[in-house]
Amino acid sequence: MSLGKSSLLFAVGTFLSRLTGVLRESVLAGIFGANFLLDAFIVANRIPNLLRELLAEGALGASFTQVYATLKEDDAARARRFLLQSFQFFSLIIGVLCVLGMIFAPEIVKMMTLFSSQGVRHAQFSHDTVGLTRILFPFIAFMTVGAIASGALHQKGRFFLSAISSVALNLGYIIGAIVLSRALVQFGPEWIDTSLAERSVTGLALGVLLGGFCQTWIQLWGIRGEQVSLFQRPQSVPWSQDIKKVCRLMGPMVIAGSAGQINVLVNTNFATALQEGSVTWLNFSFRVLQLPIGIFAVGLGIISLPALSRVIARKGTKGDVAEKLQEALLLVTWLVVPCLCFLLLNALPVTQLLYQHGKFTSLDSQATADALYCYSFSLIAYGLLKVLSSYYYAVERTNYAMKVSLFSILVNFAANMFFVSSFGHKGLALSTSCTLTLNALFLVWGLRQDRLLWQKRKLAISISMMSLAFALAFGLQYGIQPFLAEFSFLSGLALKWRASLVILINGSMVVTTFAAFWWILARKLKTGQAS
Repeated sequence: MSLGKSSLLFAVGTFLSRLTGVLRESVLAGIFGANFLLDAFIVANRIPNLLRELLAEGALGASFTQVYATLKEDDAARARRFLLQSFQFFSLIIGVLCVLGMIFAPEIVKMMTLFSSQGVRHAQFSHDTVGLTRILFPFIAFMTVGAIASGALHQKGRFFLSAISSVALNLGYIIGAIVLSRALVQFGPEWIDTSLAERSVTGLALGVLLGGFCQTWIQLWGIRGEQVSLFQRPQSVPWSQDIKKVCRLMGPMVIAGSAGQINVLVNTNFATALQEGSVTWLNFSFRVLQLPIGIFAVGLGIISLPALSRVIARKGTKGDVAEKLQEALLLVTWLVVPCLCFLLLNALPVTQLLYQHGKFTSLDSQATADALYCYSFSLIAYGLLKVLSSYYYAVERTNYAMKVSLFSILVNFAANMFFVSSFGHKGLALSTSCTLTLNALFLVWGLRQDRLLWQKRKLAISISMMSLAFALAFGLQYGIQPFLAEFSFLSGLALKWRASLVILINGSMVVTTFAAFWWILARKLKTGQAS
């Protein structure tokens, strides 16, 4: 299956997943608002998610996919045994980790809130966060099993099922907020408030566990043809040469990935020390940013890894590898640059459309839009990082990626110290953009060592056309703003209808402009090849 077709399938599945993800955040905004209770849930939910991104969907997912894809090319029976051993070995490891996380939840929460001010409010916030952390920690076990199953799905080319499975997780959030929270408030015992957390947010956490279980079940159902069962008794200790190779690959990746998680930990500490609602504003704005990242950048990064691994396993030339990598880099850039162009001028209408209702006020919308504007500068870097990381994994140059990530810890902390004092929660978003951009530049610089045979003419033409498209689309949006403001009928429309109309007009101009330039580029390159 071609990279473009694989990307399209993954993009469709991811779009549906991210759409329900935005819907879930909209539901949470309306029901809970931006307050310390939702802040506590987000911090508690972030703890197992850090491990999920670091281990399950990060180092383990990438390492497993590379080894499994290579084995499938050479020995299908050995690949099947490796799949079973992976389930057994990593389930055991993560199971122990979950128990330890639940036991030491108070200490973990303290690490996430070092900068928070003391007082009654802080004590209640810490109590709820600890209780929610204990409820949510088993989530990492579901995600670990799901990451291995997703790696097998990607090798089989079933990207759509892998991408759409997280819809179940988002529905779990929504069921937890709408059904389980209200049920616990009305019928739940009072000891939940004192022993775990406030009952409404406890119901939300239980919904997350339900959604995580359903997501994992869907992924396992997708690989049923491999005839591998989680409950199959191991015939020997699940410690083979292939498992050892995964662990060897994971070592530098865990260190490299831990840098990103340390940055999240540092950012969370800074956010919890700011005014109430800051954690929620940053979380909701980043959720909007994850829509294009998840659809385009993550999808291309995931699809590129097995594609690059296959080219390398078949002893492809540097030209073959460069062609695959350049195709992915240009494609992801063409997809995220229009999103940047749009968000720079439409952060507030997007936030109003998605979140401003119920307990989420206009002040919350403005604060979230400010953070989204600052986050949007990281879009190009995010896109490049996802694809470049897959390349470094495929060629097993994880040590260089590790050093770049470790350096980012210092950059992130210094940027936070500089920006947060002046810009508050917006400074955290801005420092994230600076850190990610620097990371991407270093990874691009590191490609020089491999002396890849780039198609320089195609690269130069593509970047030039993209720059012209950005300038024209941005100018059109900026130029039409005074006319939209003068239209009297807009002021009479309800808030969400007005925001929708602005988004539709500006979005149409951006999409049309970039699509036209993409078409011109395709014809120009086709003509050049023909000549």
